[in-house]
Amino acid sequence: MRPLLFISVPVVLAMIGFAACLHSAFMWSDRFLEPVHTGMTKSQVRDLVGAPPSIREKHGAETWDFTRAWSRDARVYFDTKGVVSAVETD
Repeated sequence: MRPLLFISVPVVLAMIGFAACLHSAFMWSDRFLEPVHTGMTKSQVRDLVGAPPSIREKHGAETWDFTRAWSRDARVYFDTKGVVSAVETD
């Protein structure tokens, strides 16, 4: 009985740790973009959260994509005037 307990406790602790890491990774986008609100300018967003790894432009409007490989979507949408029109954390 003691060897089984000796093996199962570390396995259970490792599973709990893995679940905690997954939860933290999935919630990263919500916490990262929490201070960004509609009406902010590009320079305010850049000062607050830094430059994005990916910027897409379509018809003058920009989308800043902060999504990481291990996180959910984290995007900031700007209108043609450079003001935040929406924040998406999917």
